Amino acid sequence: MYKKVKKYAQQNGLNIQEKEGIAFGQINGCFVLIQQDPAVPAKHTVMLWAKSGGIEPVPSVVNFLNECTSKFKYLQTASYSGSKIIAEFQGLGFKWGKNYVPCLDSFLKEITSYCRNNQLVISCEGCQSEQDVSLYQVDGVAHMFCSACYAQVAEDLQRVKQEKKAGGHGNVIGGIVGALLGALIGAVLWVLIYQLGYLSAIAGAVMVICALKGYEMLGGRLTKVGIVICCLVSVAMVLLAEQVSLGYVIYTELKDYYEITFFDAFRSVPDFMAAESEIMSAVVRDLIIGYVLMAIGAWGTIRQALKKGSGNIPARMVTTIDGTDIHNNGY
Repeated sequence: MYKKVKKYAQQNGLNIQEKEGIAFGQINGCFVLIQQDPAVPAKHTVMLWAKSGGIEPVPSVVNFLNECTSKFKYLQTASYSGSKIIAEFQGLGFKWGKNYVPCLDSFLKEITSYCRNNQLVISCEGCQSEQDVSLYQVDGVAHMFCSACYAQVAEDLQRVKQEKKAGGHGNVIGGIVGALLGALIGAVLWVLIYQLGYLSAIAGAVMVICALKGYEMLGGRLTKVGIVICCLVSVAMVLLAEQVSLGYVIYTELKDYYEITFFDAFRSVPDFMAAESEIMSAVVRDLIIGYVLMAIGAWGTIRQALKKGSGNIPARMVTTIDGTDIHNNGY
């Protein structure tokens, strides 16, 4: 968790679960959760659970949140589902490090005061019950459920897992063809960026993402086996893209002096590498850097694909919310 947000959470007595990237507890008498984006240090999601606690209609929460997005510099979006407020913060610009947490603090003070003044209360996201609610994380996303609604969620997750297991491996041959076609898109991007004198994580990530999508489109189902195949295809396609890039360099250097086609230059790449140690060293360096950048750029996508392919969606209870949290100390 971003150290300044972590310090802010500690100063306000919030519970911190750094491995899960969350801090939660009472701020101004309201239950608040702050979730750290796993990839961007200065990006956080703030969640509050709020609905009308009496016979009066719910006030215009959406209008209030729209005003907040105009008022608070780092508040990018804010939405209300009828029981849950979600606010997305991201630090941008040159001075965000100094002003980010004060902006987050000001918003939390204002939104919690708004909830208290309008007597909004915590409720289950599923059935709107105010009783027996607890905070859960499902696939890394925080939810407020009663025990009955969470039991239904857990049952649905188990059914999805069983369906994934029963689905078999799909059409592996079709999947391989799809992965090859998809990875070609990334290979083209790789060659284009290479001609500008760069190696990019974007090209490697696009290669893996397109390979996964191609496998799923023609293979019918993306399994763990399919994901491994897509990764191997992408690794091989980087080699091909590197050879194409080097072949184009050879072609542009020699075409004015010899009658040579691009395909002649492409076929000559191994000979040039064997004859010139500097070329061999440059290619090896490019491949190492390229594979590292590809791994960095594509890791998040691969991880999500593995999770989706296995059907194992993590779900856990974070904390119970007792009656005092909802009513007395609540909103």
